[in-house]
Amino acid sequence: MNRLGRILIVIFLILAALAVYFGVRHMIDVKKANEQMSQPISETIATSTDTSSYKLDLPTATTTVPDGWKTFSSDKLGFSVSYPTNLLLTPPSTSVSGSTATPNTLSFSFSKDIYFHWPLQDEVVLSITASTSCRDMLVPTGPFTSTTTFSMNGYSFTATEGDDAAAGNRYQEIAYDTQGNGKCYHISLYDHGVNGAGFYVDGQALVQKYDDQHDVDMSAVISILNSMTSSFRLQSPNMVQ
Repeated sequence: MNRLGRILIVIFLILAALAVYFGVRHMIDVKKANEQMSQPISETIATSTDTSSYKLDLPTATTTVPDGWKTFSSDKLGFSVSYPTNLLLTPPSTSVSGSTATPNTLSFSFSKDIYFHWPLQDEVVLSITASTSCRDMLVPTGPFTSTTTFSMNGYSFTATEGDDAAAGNRYQEIAYDTQGNGKCYHISLYDHGVNGAGFYVDGQALVQKYDDQHDVDMSAVISILNSMTSSFRLQSPNMVQ
């Protein structure tokens, strides 16, 4: 056999080995996915049939900031705020191509693995924007929207909620607006996730259990929003009520 023939045989064997390897990997991944989808979640999770627990739950005078949180302070934006150490902070900056940072906006990203249970692991970002006028909601306001006002720590807030769903996706935004230092401070929690566990699992009882757990997870996230809002302070006493 000449040299070219031997090279062709080696190439063929390598390709065959790769095909077997990826085929086995695919079978393993499919098996793991099927096992995960059929695995029931803990019996200790919430079992309430109330699916509205994620709705607007306003902070109150008794809302506290847990020990161990960090504090971000900005003289330029004119405020300070405390936040959990496991949130990913993106500081405000000038607009840069390819950057996720936004001028005059401080953003905090929530880890899916820390704050949510499989399979409903949402993408959640909390942002605080300082601008000359209050920012429009990212999520269209619809029949589930509510707007109200509340006072806390001497600040007057307008609370607005937007809720929308399309093509299997769900979008929710809760925003607290207050004014001071000649600016509007827009504290926004933006949530994007799959519209229900029925896209992942079968069986009404199992779907309900996963959806109930998601409500519990969202309530915990909203509680963090409220605690961060409770920690919000203007850097200047020139506050407009």
